[in-house]
Amino acid sequence: MRRWEGADVAASWPVPGAADDKYSRGVVGVVAGSEAYPGAAALVVSGAVQAGAGMVRYVGPERAQDLVLAHRPEAVVHHPADVADRLPRAQAWVVGSGVADYPEQDAAIGAVIAESLPMVVDAGALETVARARAAGERAVGPERVLLTPHAGELVRTLVALRHDATEAGVERDRVGHARLLAETARATVLLKGAVTLVVSPGGGVIELPLAPAWLATAGAGDVLAGIAGALLGAGLTAGEAGASAAWVHARAAERASGGGPVAALDVAGAVPAVVADALAGSGS
Repeated sequence: MRRWEGADVAASWPVPGAADDKYSRGVVGVVAGSEAYPGAAALVVSGAVQAGAGMVRYVGPERAQDLVLAHRPEAVVHHPADVADRLPRAQAWVVGSGVADYPEQDAAIGAVIAESLPMVVDAGALETVARARAAGERAVGPERVLLTPHAGELVRTLVALRHDATEAGVERDRVGHARLLAETARATVLLKGAVTLVVSPGGGVIELPLAPAWLATAGAGDVLAGIAGALLGAGLTAGEAGASAAWVHARAAERASGGGPVAALDVAGAVPAVVADALAGSGS
């Protein structure tokens, strides 16, 4: 088991050069949010933008589009019906956060799977993607697919793959259960928790430092998915993207909270300063 620290973040974080433009820095596509949960879309997009994505394209219903643009006017929005035949170009996708009962958005997620694109997979897309990859739809390798469940989602996904799993069992053996999903779905797994783990097929395990308890708040995982998507889009492996995203996410929560409660959008807002500190060597 390897522990991920600030020096690892600095070594892996993509820093633009003078010749870079918004496309070479990485375009991230996002299929998240819904009429019921529009905030998830704004949080994922904010996480990706604040982490340094060159461009973020959002695919979702109008209510969520409006919220995305209210918080991140630099985002480019698309209605799912407009991308039914062809997805907009992106180096990586973030799918699943806050999706609910919206067939056209499900179709967009299906297109990401069918085109075997690099992706960060959260919440409502975990079971769909894991089943597809377990069934052999995995032209893109495990080093470019990051699944981001919390313990309950890990259980539900494993059960969907016909494994016996319970939350009590996950609590007893977090590494073993995360590895089981990684091996079955042939993907990298980021298991969220007070101590986040990143597990790759073949047994590689990264452990993150303890995250602040205030980070257990609605929408925090959406921000994390966006940060990881920006890093995956910039060319990092799923393991590097997940580990560096989780490290920055936790430290951003510390900075934004100042030792007290914190809201998910404030965590996203603190990401640039945390990245700057890590790159300057002042992150711990």
